[in-house]
Amino acid sequence: MSQCTCFHSVGNQPITPWKDKINAAQLEQIKKNFAAVKPLNTEPLALPKSSSSAAPSKPSPVVVEYGPVRPFHTGYARIDNAITDALRGKSQELKDSVYDIIRSDFLPNNVHGVEEADRLARISLGVEKAAYLADQFMDAGTKGSFMDAMRSIARIGMEGERVGSCKMKYQIKDVIGLDGNGYVHEDNRGAYRYAMEQYDPESYAEYQKLLNASGEDTVESALFSVHWAIKNFDLVAAGRPGYQKYQDEQYEKLYQVELDRTFSGSDTGSKEKFLESIKEKLKANRELQVNLFMEQIAQMTKAPGGYLVNRRMVLSGRA
Repeated sequence: MSQCTCFHSVGNQPITPWKDKINAAQLEQIKKNFAAVKPLNTEPLALPKSSSSAAPSKPSPVVVEYGPVRPFHTGYARIDNAITDALRGKSQELKDSVYDIIRSDFLPNNVHGVEEADRLARISLGVEKAAYLADQFMDAGTKGSFMDAMRSIARIGMEGERVGSCKMKYQIKDVIGLDGNGYVHEDNRGAYRYAMEQYDPESYAEYQKLLNASGEDTVESALFSVHWAIKNFDLVAAGRPGYQKYQDEQYEKLYQVELDRTFSGSDTGSKEKFLESIKEKLKANRELQVNLFMEQIAQMTKAPGGYLVNRRMVLSGRA
């Protein structure tokens, strides 16, 4: 792995002592000024004496509850909407567990300190976590489509590319169209680009220049495609059958991606069996960063009931 330069590594960088950052004249001036400054407090600090003979009361623990995990969408309607349907009417705890898998296991943004083998193994663990949740909380008619969708997102994760040493880039959409029921709607920009490429290569080349200048689809390139579509509505309509076929091919290509199988076949019969099964599989893969996965198992153990995400933290202290 290349040398990490992200903000997580700041604490590991050599620290220059403060005195080495200033010259001798500046240090001498500081000493003179320090002696001339009067202290802010002239009386010594002391705690007030208590007249009560009662024993100090034991402080009550403080319970901190985190907000719900924010839903995560890839922009692929067939995938996202299957998960939305599977989670409709389910508990917030189940939703938290599912979206945490997508965000943390399948498509993490920052992979600081994580080797590629560990990243792929974590995707495998995420698939097994999804299978456990499906077996515990979903009926047979729901969990089939749910698992197909979760494995599809896992495949997107498998195809992710590192940007530098710590950031990840995935083939997901930045702009997501949602309706009032939480369903994703794929916008028309893909159809515009497809028609432009097929029927107007010169305009498409100009669009590509705008795209490559920024490295992503910005407002400028998006407006270019929209303005082109308004002027060439007939070409967009003519290209829709071909674009639909192209979309089908892209989904089919995604389904062919091989998933990592490090944790495949875990026992999903109960939470205890599931966590123990993960530990056993981890023992057989000692080349992984064992501590990374043991920390995840510990967090899942703390989660209430049969869920895998703990949104509560109990803080207590001594009097």
